[in-house]
Amino acid sequence: MHAKVLGKGIFVGNLFKHLSPVTLTKILREVPIIGRVNFYERGFAYILTNVVAGEEKSRKEFKKGEIAFMPSGSSICFFLQDVRSYKPMNPLGEVVQGMDVLESCKRGDSIEIERISQLGGT
Repeated sequence: MHAKVLGKGIFVGNLFKHLSPVTLTKILREVPIIGRVNFYERGFAYILTNVVAGEEKSRKEFKKGEIAFMPSGSSICFFLQDVRSYKPMNPLGEVVQGMDVLESCKRGDSIEIERISQLGGT
């Protein structure tokens, strides 16, 4: 995944199809995705999407740098610290470059996911 926070920089993530194949396929159909940044208690940043997907290999515990999809809110989540979520999320992958760009985000900034190349299982 190649994405940018408008006016702040670029970040790169590895997404793995075997983690949530149906969810990732649906996300791929929507790219490019642009959304305004929101936060959940500074534990993770997220952007709303038009993707509709159910739970798939979901879990509630995530580590800093991981990327997940929250089915209940149609959101792509970027974890800024280790979090135990109150809602189950579908794991997608991890940020491998530019974590500092995500950490510098403020509410209302725009994230644009420009392209996705999946790893594993494709």
